[in-house]
Amino acid sequence: MFRWAPWFALVLAAFSLVLLFGFEDALVVGLFGLVCALVIGFMEPVAVWWRFSSNEMISRTVVGSADAQSFRMAVGTSVREEIAWQELPGWTETRQGFVLETLDEGAASLSVPHRAFASDEDVTSFRSLLENHIGPAA
Repeated sequence: MFRWAPWFALVLAAFSLVLLFGFEDALVVGLFGLVCALVIGFMEPVAVWWRFSSNEMISRTVVGSADAQSFRMAVGTSVREEIAWQELPGWTETRQGFVLETLDEGAASLSVPHRAFASDEDVTSFRSLLENHIGPAA
């Protein structure tokens, strides 16, 4: 919905402008369509912002580290998780980052964005850890 709401709002606004300026007796309908387009266009981005800002756990930074034994993640002092390499059956690298499968059949996954690394050397080092402990990318 987040992806398509702005496009729907844009199309609705275009049709409303056609009604507003193209037909003399459609002033109320055109204005109503423009108001609805504004509400639809801003509703989902505001809702996503609200969900992330109002939930303390979601809005916190995740800190991760990896070594020869495991992959670790922590969210403040509340959540700490350590996953042994043997528990990760596969991985894939996308344009944005790494996707680590945590269950068979890809039922669950962890995302590690490239922006999480300080340098290209850190990305290469993490990729090497994945290749050495899990195997080649899927």
